[in-house]
Parts: sequence; C-alpha cells; structure tokens
Amino acid sequence: MAKRKNFGIKNFFFSLIAVCIVIYIFQSLHGTIETAVAEKGDLENIIKAEGIIVKDEKIYNATLDGSVTYYFEEGSKVKQGQLVADLNTDANSVQVNRQIAEIDAAINSRNKNPEASAAVAKETLILYEADMQQAILKNDLDGMYNIVSQADNDGSLEVNQGTYDAYDVNQLANMKKDLEKSVSTNKVPYYSAKAGIITYKIDGLENVYSIEDVYNLTASSTLKKEYTVSDKSTKESVSANEGILKVIRNFDYYIAATVDNEKAKLFTENKYIKTRIHSDGQSHEVWGFIKKINYGSEQSVLILYFDDYFYKIYDKRYVDLELITDIYEGIKINTQSLTEKDGMTGVYVQDASNIIKFFPVEIIGRDENFAIVGLGEYIEKDERRIIKIDGKNFYTVKIFDKVVSDPETVYEGQIAD
Repeated sequence: MAKRKNFGIKNFFFSLIAVCIVIYIFQSLHGTIETAVAEKGDLENIIKAEGIIVKDEKIYNATLDGSVTYYFEEGSKVKQGQLVADLNTDANSVQVNRQIAEIDAAINSRNKNPEASAAVAKETLILYEADMQQAILKNDLDGMYNIVSQADNDGSLEVNQGTYDAYDVNQLANMKKDLEKSVSTNKVPYYSAKAGIITYKIDGLENVYSIEDVYNLTASSTLKKEYTVSDKSTKESVSANEGILKVIRNFDYYIAATVDNEKAKLFTENKYIKTRIHSDGQSHEVWGFIKKINYGSEQSVLILYFDDYFYKIYDKRYVDLELITDIYEGIKINTQSLTEKDGMTGVYVQDASNIIKFFPVEIIGRDENFAIVGLGEYIEKDERRIIKIDGKNFYTVKIFDKVVSDPETVYEGQIAD
C-alpha cells in the first residue's frame, strides 16, 4: 500500500511539473505581452485644404524706363504718403510735368466741389474730342498738344481721376514739391497710397485674385495656376509700365479654401474656425471667420477672413490648410489596441497582479492611428469609473492602465509574465 501511495504522489508531482512546462512553453511561444500606458490626450478632427491668399494689394508701375532706388527693406511697414522709391531716368520732363498737373487737379478738386469739377472736365473734353481725333489722324502732334493745352487752360481738364484720392491736401502739396525738384534731377518719386507692408515680389496674380472680387470665388476659379515670382529689387533697370513694388494692407486678409461639398456641410457662415496654416515648413494656428460659402456641383469654396499672422505669409499666394472642426479630449489609445468582446468594443489591460482583463470603452473620436475614449462617470475615490452600455454599468479603462498593444495575443484571465 505504501508503494502505491508513493507512486501516486510521484505521478501528481510529475503531472504538475508537466503542466508548468506546457504553460511556460505556451507563454514562450506567444512572446512577451506588449503594453502601452494609457494617458490623457486630445484628438483633432481635421479637414485638409489648399488655400489661396487674397490681399488688399496695390502694384506701383514705372512711368518711364530707368532704374529704381528703394528706401525700405522687403517686408517693412510703411505709412500712407511715405516716400518709398525713386525712379531714376534720363528721359525728358514731360511725364513728370504731367504728374504735377495731375496733382494740381487733385488739389483743386479738394478745394472745390469734386462732383462739379468732374462734370465740367467731362464736358470740356467732349468739346475738344473731335478736334483731337482729327489731329491724331493727321499725325499733327503739335496741333494735338495745343488742343490739350487749350482744354487745360479752361481749368477743367481732369487727369487720372481717382489716382490721388487716398492723399490729403498737405501730402499732395509735398508730393508736388518733390516732383518739381525731380524735373532737374531726372527722378520720379513714388509714395505709398496706403499704410501696409512693402514688398518687391510680384507674382502676376494680383489682378486674378483681387480683394474686390473675393466673395465671388468659385471652385473653378480657385484651380491652382502656374506663376513666377519676380523680385523687382534685384533688377538693375526697369521698363515703362513695369511693376516695381507693391504695398499690401497688413491689417486683414482672406483665404479661399476649396473642399468637397460633403465636407463643406460641416461649416456654417458667420462662424469662427480654428485654422492651421502651413508655409515654408512652419505652421501657425489662427482663428478665421467664415464670411461666405460658395457651393458648387462637386466642390465648394470657403471664404475665410483673418486679422492675424499676416506678417508670416504676406508674400505667399498658395498655402496648405488644416481646418479643425472638432477637438476631442479623454484617454488616448492606439486604435490597434481596440478589440471586440461580447458585442462590446474595448481593450485588454494588464492589472497590478499581471492578470489580463477586458474593459469596454466609449469612443468619442478617432482617426486612422488613435482613438479618444471617455473617462467615464465618477463613483468614488480610488474606484474605476463606469460607462453605460444598453443601460448597464461597466467599469472602463483609466489613466495609467497598461493597455495591451496586440489584443489578438491575449485572453481574459491570462497571467502575464
């Protein structure tokens, strides 16, 4: 009997050792369980779009052939009426004298009734129009100049209506003095008609994307165009009618963003939208105001208004945008850790005793890489929070839990190494 009893005890220990070996081999085959610590985080719902910057910009053209002397560095702020450049030319003073006459006309219009002056000017030009046409057809330049002089002597000749509207009388008087000096020095001065940022980079799209027409931009008119930026400050000489500089109003600007119609439905006019602008490898977050949404057959254009960050992108035309429609906050988990069990979405957690347990989660936001799950409802101190699923309470994952990275390699109740 003693031998049989000893044999039974030996078999028990051999069996126990065999089971331990099997468990060890099984765990070895499955490798070490990888986990990631659950942390609090946030996730943004982002819509990416290409944006077109539309600015209040004015190009200043050379009136004659010559070279330019610039008085401000690229990107500097200038005041209205400030001398920004001189056009150096060897040409005669005809053009300069014409500018002096234009300024005189502008000053006179300030001291008189502008509407009456304009009306008289038009009537005067009509009276001399036929004679001028005859002189031009006959190539009689002397006769044409006499007719213009005669019209001007009537005190009613209006030249370049609107060119000097932005200047006051004192500024016009100072400009006239400088122009009168330039007759002898062969220099034509240029003054800023508005306060803003001065740039010598001209891309040729200034008239394509004008501030006056920004609300009418559609998906077809926002297709990206080929363009070349010309830095005028590096040129040794310029030709008549060539752009030499540009002044941009720096207080506000627009960005036209094109998105699919389904995405456009996520936005509402007259609402603010958090926007991330990418340019030159950098990004900056700024709040934009949705002024208008122009819907098309397949795509729509959001007209966004901004009053910040312009100094970083004043010389850009196209930028990449991230429109942030929502921000979710909670516990941030890798989407690969999510799994299904008993009809519920959740994660496996390795607890303090190295036992693998399943906890359902409430997903409030996700993308292709991460999910944000709710923190759950508070019960009491040191207790797990709960979530409700189909009216039932379940404990959920908490901050600092060790979440299993690959749920396919574990099971409920498993003891981890």
